[in-house]
Amino acid sequence: MTLCNPKVWIDQAQRDGCAVAAFNANTAEQIQAVVLAAEAEAAPAIIQVSHNAALYFGSGNATLGLRYFAALGTIAAQSVSVPIALHLDHATETEVMQAIALGFTSVMFDGDGYALEDNIAVTRKLTRLAHDNDVCMEAEIGAVPKPGDAQIDEHDLELTDPDEAQAFIEATEIDTLAIALGSVHGVKDKHLGIDLARLQQIRARVAVPLVLHGSSGVTDDYIAQGIKLGLSKINIATQLNKAFTLAVRDVLAQDDRLVDPRKYLTPARAAQIDVVRERLRFVGAAGRAELIP
Repeated sequence: MTLCNPKVWIDQAQRDGCAVAAFNANTAEQIQAVVLAAEAEAAPAIIQVSHNAALYFGSGNATLGLRYFAALGTIAAQSVSVPIALHLDHATETEVMQAIALGFTSVMFDGDGYALEDNIAVTRKLTRLAHDNDVCMEAEIGAVPKPGDAQIDEHDLELTDPDEAQAFIEATEIDTLAIALGSVHGVKDKHLGIDLARLQQIRARVAVPLVLHGSSGVTDDYIAQGIKLGLSKINIATQLNKAFTLAVRDVLAQDDRLVDPRKYLTPARAAQIDVVRERLRFVGAAGRAELIP
């Protein structure tokens, strides 16, 4: 299939009380793992590319990295029969515009560090551009800490204010809203909870689908409850990298003379396929490809 705008899937997931899964990718093998797992589970899936992944793939040039990922994502989507989207995550204003021009079907502007009025103004402008090009637009209110942030304190996080979220959506007309509920990017083990009461308050004020970032560190019980209460897109990154890397380590530990990357990247890709398949089933996306127009 060709790359799809995932808005219709996410809207349907919201109505049905399940979620769409978005999987971060840093390598070609990780992109392949997402689409192969989606095909196996008859599920729609989102390939997600971060600013840092674009920098990595472009050897320090994010624009070049986006071009690589646009080409790889297009080929990956064409290789399977299930709906696949290509999403740019936590991007600058310039990167969002570049991604839309390159054929990404979903984008997220990260206004962290902007004053609220400036965040609204830029997000509104980018939303109009996205909608003119049939691209899904995501933005964030609150802050989910990223790896390397100077201060990550579970008890002192900048959680999303429900009233601010409502005002932001009304002013920008975005398609999906990422909210901060207590999750943290880059956490390797599942031990965090999320503020379910705050989620309920936000859900009562806004109609657009809500997005959870940093799900790899959140326990499955909390994620499941969050989906029931209105989380409709679940982002998954570190959990994938962990499985991918552990598989590489295992192969290399068995043969310290191995030099052929295909010999350790093939099992790494297989390990990630297993995780992606399990997450698609967990969020309720498996078997839903036929529901997508």
